[in-house]
Formats: sequence, structure tokens, C-alpha cells
Amino acid sequence: MPDMNFKCSKILTLWILLFAVLTVQGQQADAENCNLCHGLAMFGMTGPGNSIRSLEVTADAYSHSTHRNVICRDCHTDINQFPHPETVQKVECAKACHITKPFAMTGYSHLEQSEAHAISAHGDKAAYSAEKNAAKPDCKYCHSNKFRTVIKDDVLSENSKHCVRCHEGAGLAGVILHVSSHSSHRSAEASVAVVELCSSCHADQTHMKDFDVNLTQVEGYERHFHGKALKRGLDQVANCMDCHRNHLNLPADDPNSSIHPNNIQQTCSANSYCHSNATAQFAAAAIHSEPTSKNNPIIFFTEWAFIILTAGTMALLFAHILLDFGRWAGDAWMGRKKR
Repeated sequence: MPDMNFKCSKILTLWILLFAVLTVQGQQADAENCNLCHGLAMFGMTGPGNSIRSLEVTADAYSHSTHRNVICRDCHTDINQFPHPETVQKVECAKACHITKPFAMTGYSHLEQSEAHAISAHGDKAAYSAEKNAAKPDCKYCHSNKFRTVIKDDVLSENSKHCVRCHEGAGLAGVILHVSSHSSHRSAEASVAVVELCSSCHADQTHMKDFDVNLTQVEGYERHFHGKALKRGLDQVANCMDCHRNHLNLPADDPNSSIHPNNIQQTCSANSYCHSNATAQFAAAAIHSEPTSKNNPIIFFTEWAFIILTAGTMALLFAHILLDFGRWAGDAWMGRKKR
């Protein structure tokens, strides 16, 4: 009987310790208990015109995001009372915020990325109307996508645990994972997600008609090597951001653009998985073009010549097979009649 009581006590103790660990982890992830309310299903408030604004933040979405180690009020700095005011400030991603740069002991911010975005093709333009500027992608439009937030590399996750023995705990580990997942780790799945994200705007004729943007870009990418190789699962192939940059994506006529004629050769050879020995002539090849008999007759007629040649060859091959099968069937029939 004493042994049984001892075993029960051990099991009970283990359960208590497990519960305590889980509770501590939960407090670290949500130190100010914001998810007591924001974790409720369909949590929201009524906006203008009886519209519903969702304020729900699921625990799964928060725990798998890049900001999972960030206290909510590090970003929502104007919220300092409960209940909150009905009108709160928009989160400013460029402000110095949540974590300290590794080994630098200075505040980290997205100011550099924000400034690059502001002057990029995606930034607001004074000549545009408020509605037109609002139709452009902001930080959250891109960074709320799964390929930007969920880190699936188990090796990176495991190795980062060694760093926290000396450095700033989960904050530094999060930086290492965040940076590593975007630089050293590539996968076809992530690149497909990048192309799908960019295509959500650039393939939408209704959305892009006001911006005077060539709508053949997505189709042109998919019909060339990069798009075809990516569809077949090749991970070492350029996606949209490899050529156009993440934040400083400037028009091709801007001298500072990565796709300006003077910079394309460097862009093509910038990464080890790309064309490291690219020549100027190689880099001048069209990537997004949709060749026609007018804008590029050589490629247009060459492509159709290959299509006709391939189709004609296959037609003759099948005709030969059918004729050969017919002769075999005829010989078999005549041999049977002679019997």
C-alpha cells in the first residue's frame, strides 16, 4: 500500500510540474494576458456602417508567428489602460521595438525596411489618391502569409537552443530563426508561396489597371524556365523576390533598381543558386516577355516552328505505329483464315 501511494504521489507531482511548465510558457508568450479576451472566438467590435472588425488573435497564429516572443504592448504602445479606447493608433513597424540586436545591445527596428518600402513601387505616392495608395500592399499584406511566419526547419530550431545559454533567451533565438529562415534555408514550397503572393495582385487585371503595370508578368514568369522549374519542385530557382528585392522593389527605369539594365547582370549572379557566371548577353534575355509576331518575331516564329515540328513528328510516329499495328492485325487475320 505504501508503494502504491508513493507511485500515485510521483505521478501527481509530475502532472503538477508539467502544468506549471506549460503555465510559465504561456505567460512568457502572453505576459500581459491579452489573449484572455483576444483569444476568444469571433471577438470583435462594431465599426462604421455596422461593419464588424475582428480583434481575434488565435493562440496558434500567435505562437507560430515571428513575433511570438514579443509582448503585445511593445507594438501597441498607446494602449495603457483597460478597457482600451475605441480608437487606437495604427502600429508603426518602423519604430524601435521589442528586442535587442544580437551582440549589439541596441534596440532593433524595421526602420531600414520601412524606408525602403516607402520609396519602392509599393510605397505611397503623393500623386495618387488615398484609395489608390490604400490598394498597395503594406507590411501586413505580405508578412501575414504563412511562408513568412511559420518556421518548419527542425535543425534551426534545435541549434538555436544552444545560443540562449549565454545570450538573451528566446528573443535572440527568434532573431536567429527569423533571419536564417529567409536567407540560408530555401524550399520550393516557400518560393511557390512567394510567387502566389505576388500574383495575388500582379495577375489581377482589375486590381492592376490603375497602376499602368504590364499584366503579362506572371504569365511570362510561368512560361519561362524559372516558373516551370519551380512547378516541378526545384528549390534552387529564382522567385520574384530574388530579382525584385523584398522591400526596395523599384521600377526598371530607376538606376537604383535591381532590374535596371545596368544592374541585371549583377542581380542574376548575386546568389550562389543562380547564374554566378552570368554574362551581360545572358542577363539581357527576356524573363517576363510574352513574344508576339510584332514585338519579338524571331522568338515567336521559332517557338511555333518547334511546336509544329514536335506535333508533326509525334503525328508521324503515331501514324507509323497505327500502320504497323494494322499490318500485324491483317497478317494475323490472314494466317487464321488459311487454317
